[in-house]
Amino acid sequence: MSAAGNTAASAATQSKYGSKLNMDSVLIAVMLILLYSVQLFLVYSVFSATKPVLSEYSGLVPVYLLFVGLMFTIETIGCLRVRQSIKQHMHEFRYYD
Repeated sequence: MSAAGNTAASAATQSKYGSKLNMDSVLIAVMLILLYSVQLFLVYSVFSATKPVLSEYSGLVPVYLLFVGLMFTIETIGCLRVRQSIKQHMHEFRYYD
């Protein structure tokens, strides 16, 4: 195969891998949206069920919100790291072949 053939094959592989990486990125984003929506529902449920206790002990609200914020942050970082790892190793492991 000539150099032009290798370049064309490489461009086709890059295009294929790029489109597959974009599809994986969409899946990761959908997963994050699902996680956020379920957790926001749980936060709402807990707040509405514990409203009398939270009104009596108002110091618990910031602690609970800190916990929820940390949970969202850790999930976001985890999903971004998964995408970064896929992007970094997709050619090395022939991930999409």
